[in-house]
Amino acid sequence: MIMGVTSQGNQSSVVTNESIAQSMLRMIAGGESTYKSKHGNYGSLDDLVKEGLVPKDLTEKYGYKLEVTILSNKFEATATPLEYGKTGKNSFFVDETNVLRGGDHGGGPATISDRPME
Repeated sequence: MIMGVTSQGNQSSVVTNESIAQSMLRMIAGGESTYKSKHGNYGSLDDLVKEGLVPKDLTEKYGYKLEVTILSNKFEATATPLEYGKTGKNSFFVDETNVLRGGDHGGGPATISDRPME
C-alpha cells in the first residue's frame, strides 16, 4: 500500500513522516503477532487492515510506502519514502523478531542488516 504525500519538503514534515513510519511498522509487527496467534500464519497488510489490527487511514498517509512480505513462517515489513528527501530520508524494516531497523538508503528499502533503531 502507498501512503499519500503530505509534506511540503520541510524538515519537520520529514521527521514527522519518519516517526509515523516507524510507529506503523511497530503496529504491523504487533498485528502480525496477533494475526498469527489467531490464524496460525502471518497475514498480508490487507489482512491486518481487515482484522482491524492496523488502521487503513494511517496506511495511506505520510509519504511512505509500506510493504509486507510473508515468507513461510516469517514476515518482513518495510517503509520507504515515496519521495526521497522530500517525504523522508530513512527507510525502515521490521520482521518477526520485532526489532525495528533502519537507515538512509537513498530511497531504497531497509533490510535486516540495518542497525536497530532506538
